[in-house]
Amino acid sequence: MPRAAISSKAFLVEGGCNACKMRNAETFTIHFEDRLSEMLDNFDVPSLVQTIVQKNGWRETAIPVGIGEEMIVLKKGNDVIEPKYLGNQVVYQAENQRIQTKQTFAETTELFDQVNQILVQLFNIEPYEIKMAVD
Repeated sequence: MPRAAISSKAFLVEGGCNACKMRNAETFTIHFEDRLSEMLDNFDVPSLVQTIVQKNGWRETAIPVGIGEEMIVLKKGNDVIEPKYLGNQVVYQAENQRIQTKQTFAETTELFDQVNQILVQLFNIEPYEIKMAVD
């Protein structure tokens, strides 16, 4: 089973003007056992799935669906999976399978379990042992 660890860094960010307050910000990075690391857009299902599948050969591709319209999909060879965002839900649609889930989870174990279910069932990728890194 491939392994990965996620580290986070918290810091204060200025709003950019005198009237703006300082804000807390947190970044997340996933570190794979082959020493490659990728910054996550967010700590959620879509960011983790996208990062892991791209590491495993899938590519984000824009497919024209109309005049001036595109559909963003994940593609590997002839396999195409379309992520659709519905509020706080995300739907992954393949030819004959569909998984709908929340984008975020309060518990990291639930988040990692959901990511692995999507990886295995739709992308045919071996599940990852994902842990939070401890500084």
